[in-house]
Amino acid sequence: MAEADHMNEVDVDPGVHRATETDEEQVLRGLYGEPDAAGIFRGEDGTGREGSV
Repeated sequence: MAEADHMNEVDVDPGVHRATETDEEQVLRGLYGEPDAAGIFRGEDGTGREGSV
């Protein structure tokens, strides 16, 4: 089965990346810093991972 066959099982809402809880954005900012121009929290190194690997 291809990955595309599972699309009906995931949330494809265009606003799925937006915070759903009042403090979620604050928590993300605390973990990853400010979001990039697209509004994505990627972290200091731009990978989106916490800490160093």
